[in-house]
Amino acid sequence: MKPFPMKPFPMKPLPLPKFRGAPGDYLGLAFFSTAALLAGLAFGEHPTLGTALAGVHNLLLAVCYTRRRPNTRRDIPGLVLGLLAAAVPLAVRPELLPPALLLPGLAGWGLSVWALLALDRSFGIAPADRGLVQRGPYRLVRHPMYLGELIFRAALVGAGWSAGNGLLLGLLVALQIARIRREERLIAGYPDYARAVRWRLIPGLW
Repeated sequence: MKPFPMKPFPMKPLPLPKFRGAPGDYLGLAFFSTAALLAGLAFGEHPTLGTALAGVHNLLLAVCYTRRRPNTRRDIPGLVLGLLAAAVPLAVRPELLPPALLLPGLAGWGLSVWALLALDRSFGIAPADRGLVQRGPYRLVRHPMYLGELIFRAALVGAGWSAGNGLLLGLLVALQIARIRREERLIAGYPDYARAVRWRLIPGLW
């Protein structure tokens, strides 16, 4: 009997996921991946809940940059404001949150993550028109992610108070207000949304 001829089985390489983003997507991915790495290193040296939450938040932001939709309108000065607003918190070293600040800090962090999940592929640190989002916490206030981040950062600053940290928090508030004003002028359909959801950040105040 002749041996049965064995033909080599063709091995095809598994397709790898492709990330074809705009330059801003690569920039955001690199920035927030680095921020998450720095938070992880800081947690290794000085493990606190604030450091861990900041690291997870930055990691989620990095993931968002791998899947966001293209924008139809962009704002370069707004991009600078967004980068500054993302960089300022890196100068504040998170300390152990005391009991009085733990609940507000967690609430702020949770609100910012909820808003991030609601934005989904519309997220970006620069003001841009990727579609108007009106679901989730965006039914309550117009900028819930900024509100949550400010609450969380205020709790961290309160835990490790210093004049320098207070100035950084004030700078972050000013940057977020500037981003809000540019954002609201850029997104299509925003006037109707502003009439439906009256308050930007704090109900009854602004």
